[in-house]
Amino acid sequence: MGNAMATRFVGTESSGLSTAGLSIALGIDQSTGGLAEIDWRQVEAIARQIASTPDFREFEPASWDDDLFWNVAGNRSERSQFFAVGNSINFRFWRLEGESMAPAVGTLDGTTYRGAMYMWRALRRELDRGGGRILDAGFLATMSESDFDAIFSDDTGLNPLAIGADDRLANLRDLGRHLLAEWNGEFLNLLEETGGSLVRFAELSRGFRAFDDPIFKLTMLNAILLSGSGVFEFRDEPLPAIDYHLLRHALRQGMLRPEPRLEQKLKASRLLSGEEALELRRLALVAFVAIAERTGLSGAILDNKFWLNRVNCTDIDPVCLDPATALRCPFYGACIQAVEFPLPLELTRYY
Repeated sequence: MGNAMATRFVGTESSGLSTAGLSIALGIDQSTGGLAEIDWRQVEAIARQIASTPDFREFEPASWDDDLFWNVAGNRSERSQFFAVGNSINFRFWRLEGESMAPAVGTLDGTTYRGAMYMWRALRRELDRGGGRILDAGFLATMSESDFDAIFSDDTGLNPLAIGADDRLANLRDLGRHLLAEWNGEFLNLLEETGGSLVRFAELSRGFRAFDDPIFKLTMLNAILLSGSGVFEFRDEPLPAIDYHLLRHALRQGMLRPEPRLEQKLKASRLLSGEEALELRRLALVAFVAIAERTGLSGAILDNKFWLNRVNCTDIDPVCLDPATALRCPFYGACIQAVEFPLPLELTRYY
């Protein structure tokens, strides 16, 4: 694979970049081949279906305005800080049990949440319980293991985010240290420095351990939450945030065709190497950016729609297998229904 990110990004003075333009400005390697190929006929088929579906054309990006999970009543500084904290640990909400994947699930105040929604709810609760300390860069920089467990343990005393706890703590401490050293403790100061440029935002964000993914998954997710919530306005359209849900869509829809050895590895739910996972996600990103270009839709809308479709495109009994439910999937008809591909697994700190 070629260099996915240049030493310094180009186009930092550009205005109003499309998702495709941003991909070029950020130096995303556009080459294909190797571990997988992009099936451009399938990319075109999915793009045509999206372009002809009113649900996509009329879709408004998520506004992230549920106060159960996000600090909706906070000011811009508080809200941007909260998003930065949450997105710095917004990864790997599962563990392996034998050869099966078990999601991170926990109960808080009598209500059960899973995955990222558990994380966001625990953070939101801590904001009230801890008097706002979770937004304090000094607290983040020195967070202890016991602090971490106290914030994220559920009603039974177990911590569902103990999965990858070392990486999560390292990210939070690094976030706090960099905010203190470079941004007067506030992520909003970094945002203001960007002047609304997502190119500049990516460049500044990569200085944080949490946001150093070569294809910008958590950086773009952070941007999508910031812009969708109205906390900050970027003049450029973001890339989709490529996680294993979007990658599974690309595989199941036939947009991505892995070479035979990797195909069997994926179908058997065997752990991918870092190189394999990064290459697959990069190629999926190239395909999704092409869809954005062909449909004229923002990467934020594609990200929202594909991610929301995860509840239809499940590993067990996806809706497309039952004629009575198949039309719940907005991609039904164009998708080749390669449902033998489950969620691809990697021990990662990016998704």
